[in-house]
Amino acid sequence: MFERALRLLALGGGAVLLGLLGLVIFDVVMRYLLRLPFLGAYEMTELAMVLIVFLALPYCAATGGHVAVDALSPILDRPGLRWLNAIIHAAGAVLMAVIAWQATLYAIVSGQRGEATNMLKIPKQPFELVTAVCALLFAVVLLVQAWKALRPSQAPETRR
Repeated sequence: MFERALRLLALGGGAVLLGLLGLVIFDVVMRYLLRLPFLGAYEMTELAMVLIVFLALPYCAATGGHVAVDALSPILDRPGLRWLNAIIHAAGAVLMAVIAWQATLYAIVSGQRGEATNMLKIPKQPFELVTAVCALLFAVVLLVQAWKALRPSQAPETRR
């Protein structure tokens, strides 16, 4: 169920990416063919990038879709490697939880100030809240991976 929710978030990020593709094509056509630039395209691109990255981040971590360097597995024995993986995942979870907390505080202040984009006046707070929620989901994924790394029967196999 949890992975399905993460997959839906990632698909939402993919839909935003398709929308961004349409926006860029529209902006290019309007700017270079009709000489009528769309003045809000840059702002919409910035906000879309927030959604694309943060909506996909927890699913990418849950499926192991990120880049991983496996330099210590030939040196460490199996229990040592399990503990190292657990510590790294737990440290990442703590870091992402702090990022989520700080993003939440920033979003609250941003909402109180009424911060919005310059041209289109799109409120920034919803995008900051998406950042906070997805960072928290990423922290949960890392905690689950740390727990799985400690369990001998659930230890992730090293890729070669």
